[in-house]
Amino acid sequence: MIKLFSELRRRNVFRVCGTYVVAAWFLVQTAFTLEGVMNLPEWFDGLIMAVAILGFPIIAILAWAFELTPDGFKRTEVVSAEQSIAAQTGKKLDIAIVIGLVLVAGLLLADRFKPAAPQFRLNAASVAVLPFENRSLEDADAFFADGIHDELLTTLSRITGLDVISRTSVMGYRGTDKRVPDIAEELGVAAVLEGAVQRSGERVRITVQLIDGTNDRHIWAESYDRPLSPENIFDIQGEITNVIASALQGVLINDGPAREDATQNLAAYDAYLKARLLTNPGEDNVEELKLAIAAYEDAIIADADYAQAWAKKAYAQMALYWFHGRDVDIKTAAKSSLDRAKTLAPDGLETHLANAFYLYWGESDYRGAEATFDKALSVAPGNVDAIAGQAFLTRRLGNFDEALTGLEKAHRLDPASFYLIPELALSHVLLGNFAQADEFIQKAKAMNPDSLQGHGFAAAVAQFRGDANAAFDAFKPLATYAPYTYVNYALATRDEDKVRAALAVWPEAQRATTAQKAEYALAQLRSDEIISLTLDERTRHETTLRTLFDPSIRWRDKPEGHLVLIAAILGEVRAVDRLAEEAPDLVKDDAIQAISAYSDLAESYMRLDMADRALDYVEKMNKLTGPYILRVFEDDPLFEPLKSTTRWADIKNGIG
Repeated sequence: MIKLFSELRRRNVFRVCGTYVVAAWFLVQTAFTLEGVMNLPEWFDGLIMAVAILGFPIIAILAWAFELTPDGFKRTEVVSAEQSIAAQTGKKLDIAIVIGLVLVAGLLLADRFKPAAPQFRLNAASVAVLPFENRSLEDADAFFADGIHDELLTTLSRITGLDVISRTSVMGYRGTDKRVPDIAEELGVAAVLEGAVQRSGERVRITVQLIDGTNDRHIWAESYDRPLSPENIFDIQGEITNVIASALQGVLINDGPAREDATQNLAAYDAYLKARLLTNPGEDNVEELKLAIAAYEDAIIADADYAQAWAKKAYAQMALYWFHGRDVDIKTAAKSSLDRAKTLAPDGLETHLANAFYLYWGESDYRGAEATFDKALSVAPGNVDAIAGQAFLTRRLGNFDEALTGLEKAHRLDPASFYLIPELALSHVLLGNFAQADEFIQKAKAMNPDSLQGHGFAAAVAQFRGDANAAFDAFKPLATYAPYTYVNYALATRDEDKVRAALAVWPEAQRATTAQKAEYALAQLRSDEIISLTLDERTRHETTLRTLFDPSIRWRDKPEGHLVLIAAILGEVRAVDRLAEEAPDLVKDDAIQAISAYSDLAESYMRLDMADRALDYVEKMNKLTGPYILRVFEDDPLFEPLKSTTRWADIKNGIG
């Protein structure tokens, strides 16, 4: 044995093998790099490694059998001692090995101590579930794969401490050729789940694999081949959820898919999955909402006790009500759907969410909605709809810092959802963070330049920043949707042409309605000092207001009607005072409404030459937001007399 080792050393077999290992390591690292840079198949670096391993014994045999001489390679047996240069070759190989090892050590140290990419914020308990591939023969079954994917995301949101990227933000990765580590870095997650669904007759196969986002290594993989039924689908979702919770050290709150609000009817489940894909938070597509409601109704026809379908139908109906005209009949229908869901599954996640949005959008019961969102979050702490909804409620209640934290979390879990971007801008501007607000407005413009929501929030941010002209320009696409607000932005510019233009675009048909007749007359009279109405015009508009204005009406009965401004324009001091007394009750749990109401009261008392009372409400606005609120009044001649007062200066300097 000693002779064998001596001969191996003499023939430089150990040195050749050592040199080969170092060279192979560099080759494999190069293959790994090329795979990412050139978008080569994921098996490329594995193939190179396999070839390198297979080549090792071949190199060892060749090193034993052949020797390098001045005349080239010759079989070792025919090389005499005088011809052999094995010793010199060995020294050269030693140098090559040392240099190679130094380079390897240097690269390993550089990789170990390289600074982390600043844009990558990783939560170790975080996962992105990529869209499931549809492997069914029928293209019509694509909705089934998407529905299973969406349902799994909801189930995963029940894991405490686990960040789950929402559906909207992972859909952009459908069919992507990006490597898993790149996707994980972009989304800021520790792991990525890939999957495929194949539906064939009465069977379903679901294949999933959980991959480490840092090194592209498989943590776990499984294939489920079961008879097709909702119960089996829920069981599979539960197994996947438990594995992810264990792998990422999350804590599963409850038993996941085995829920009281589910169905065992496959036709109902199919219809429900189709409807879910049409129901998105912040969605203002009226046609998709109507299609979603119809699909939920199909699910309910198939299973009248399907609580989830009743609850999601109620949510879709309330979204239609809130975003499209506030039709009381739609709200009533939503209440009926919600009541049925409450009867069937009072503690279901979807029931809590539908109830919370009904209280928020339908009843303005912000305290009740806040408590209901808390219930939803106790069931599914990672549910983005609940996190965002709770943040909106918190903002309404005047806790702007806490609301911003909630919206930032929702945005982190759902970075591609557009509706959160303008909301973040508004939350920043309410805290006086104008630079951050502008960043989100620019991001919204880049994502969806035609969004009416984006234009509306851009106008609000510009208004709070004190840029009246920018606010007017931003709101222009909404002029016919909210003409009174457009006139408000025009008035802030103090530009006669803009005020006349804003009044002119007010649709004739809307001016004639009872709801907007008073608003149009009020807008004209508030514009008087800029556009100089004739005596006949003033008289006509005042007559309209007197005909429509009821001095005894309570502000809460018509909060959107600008009652206090109408009373002030008509010189009804007692009515203004009475409405001012009602204001605290009106705005008790609504900081956003308070800013609007206090602004109207400040203007009303200035129109009545009661400067001290006007300053009372400017101070109230200041306490809600901060001294930057004065920018709203900065260019308004109506408030000019206040600017020389000590109280105004104190508010501006942050003393008041």
